[in-house]
Amino acid sequence: MVIRATAGLKEKQIFGEYGMKINSEKSSCFLIRCLDNFSFPLESVLLIRFADKIKPNQISFEDGETYIARKDIINIFTDGSKTEHVVGAAFCVLTNDIWAYQWSAELNDNNTVFQAELTALHEAVIYASHLPNHNTSNIHVDNRASIMASSNSKSTNETARKNFKILLSNPKIKVSWVKAHAGNIGNERADQLAKDATQHGKPYSHTKLPKPYIKGLLRKNMLEEWQTLWKNGDTGRKIYNIMPSVSLRPTNWIREDVIFFSQHGPFPAYLKRFHLSDNTCRTRMAEKGRQ
Repeated sequence: MVIRATAGLKEKQIFGEYGMKINSEKSSCFLIRCLDNFSFPLESVLLIRFADKIKPNQISFEDGETYIARKDIINIFTDGSKTEHVVGAAFCVLTNDIWAYQWSAELNDNNTVFQAELTALHEAVIYASHLPNHNTSNIHVDNRASIMASSNSKSTNETARKNFKILLSNPKIKVSWVKAHAGNIGNERADQLAKDATQHGKPYSHTKLPKPYIKGLLRKNMLEEWQTLWKNGDTGRKIYNIMPSVSLRPTNWIREDVIFFSQHGPFPAYLKRFHLSDNTCRTRMAEKGRQ
C-alpha cells in the first residue's frame, strides 16, 4: 500500500513517524488510527492506494485469436523486426473489420529486437489510453518476453515500466499473446509494417541503446586508448617487443618467463636498482652485457 499526503504533509514524514511500508489491511487500519490524532480531517490529508498491481484479466498468455471476432473490442496488433543492420517497430488497429490506424518507426541500428517489441507495445498502449473510456481494447503481441516485462512493476527496462504504469491506470486495456506467423491477419500485417519500417520508417529516438552495446563501445574505446599508451610509452619496451598488442585475456606465462622477460627478479642490475645489492662490479658487468 502507498500512502500519499495531499494537504501539506509529506509522504516521508508519515513513513518516518509511523513506520515503513504498509503490506496488509490490518497495518493500514493501525496507521489510519494513528493519523486520526491529526487536527485536520483525514480524508483531506491522505490518498490511500493499494499496491501497484495490474488486474489479472488484463494480461493473458493464451492465444488472443478469440478476441478478434468480437465487434465490441478494438484490436491492436504489434510487432518488432530486425534485419542485419536495421530495426523497426509497428502496430496497427482493427475496428469492425476496418484498419483504422497504423504506426511504424525505424529504431537505432544498435537496438535489439526485444526493444523493438517493447517500443511497439509502448506506442500501442499510449494509443489505446487515448481512446474513449467506454472502448475496450486488446493488444495482441507475439513476444511473450515483452508482455512479461510490461506486467512487472520492477522491470529493469524503462520502456516496460512505462507500459506497466499506463496499463495500471487503464484497466480497459488488455494485452494478450498471439502466435506469430500462424496466419493471423493482424499479426501478419503488423509484421509487414515493422519490416517496411526498417526501410522507410520515420526515425525513432526515444528508445535508449542497449546496455551490452554501450559496454562494448566503452571497452573498445578503452582498449584503443590503452593500445596507444602502450605503443608510445617509455617503459616496458622489451615486453612490448614480445607483446605489441594489448589484450584483456591473460597470457599463459609461468613465473620464470615473467621474471626473465621483465628482468624483475634476482638479476644484479635489478638488485642494485632497488638497493638490494652492493656488488657494483657485477652490476656494471650485467649492464655492459645488456648493451
